[in-house]
Amino acid sequence: MQKQLQIKVTGKEGLTLHRVTHEVFRLETELWGKPLTFWVDEHGEILKEEGFMGFTTVKSSAARAPLEIEGGTDLYEMTAVAPDRPLKDPVRLTYLKVKVDGGDGKNPALNSGRQRMQEGALEIRKEKIPNPPPYTLGGRDFPSEWKEFLEPEFNIESADRNILEAMQRIAGDDRDPVSVARKLLQWVFRNVDKKPVLSIPSAVEVLRSREGDCNEHATLLTALLRAAGIPARLCIGLVYTRDKFYYHAWTEAYLGEWISMDATLNQMPADASHVKLLEGNLDKQVEIAGGIGELKVQILDQRYD
Repeated sequence: MQKQLQIKVTGKEGLTLHRVTHEVFRLETELWGKPLTFWVDEHGEILKEEGFMGFTTVKSSAARAPLEIEGGTDLYEMTAVAPDRPLKDPVRLTYLKVKVDGGDGKNPALNSGRQRMQEGALEIRKEKIPNPPPYTLGGRDFPSEWKEFLEPEFNIESADRNILEAMQRIAGDDRDPVSVARKLLQWVFRNVDKKPVLSIPSAVEVLRSREGDCNEHATLLTALLRAAGIPARLCIGLVYTRDKFYYHAWTEAYLGEWISMDATLNQMPADASHVKLLEGNLDKQVEIAGGIGELKVQILDQRYD
């Protein structure tokens, strides 16, 4: 699916980058009610972009880019959240109880699936995959309110021919939704290079380029699951690694209950250090991306059952 945008050329001006002034066109538009501005040269190349996910980006070289971020700080470190104490072996974590300050305590995503808000604390329990499989692919009619989790939407192009063909190659004749979900997860994990990008992810584009960060992995997996007839949705939140919580995106698939799937880390279900803050597409992600670094996380309990 595509989303139509009305882009206005608001003027021509000089833009100085690396002590060189370029004559550029200033372009303005809106995406999900958020203003976006681009500075484009006469060859159609974007030299500067402002607004998406709360960031401003400029064209640079691989050698120069780290030096141009204040203090040489990595983009991910700028939005990281250090808890009051470290977590040991997060991959094995099956239960986590935390207090999260700075967010919306009434957010419905906090009380969704494996997460529960109890007396101001968030409890997360790693799910167990249902056995035997809860349904057969193609043999169940889901309720009408599940329509959004089965159909294509902006950047989750599950009805695209290339997505459908890829799903069929991976799944083959398998009709077990748990088995197919695992095959799709492992294929995305193995075939998409882990590279940080700052762009709007598209399942079709990720399938073509075979590279991206957590957003790209989650978007492609969600599209493949929907193409297979498995209800799926994007999740946005935090994951614990290298002694901090970082912005992260993953997928949930309905397999008798909602099961977390992390195609970046090859986890199904995902470990309990995945703290879901929102469910939904990029229109939801832009609401929290700029504010994640302002959150405070206090670890109250952790278990490794």
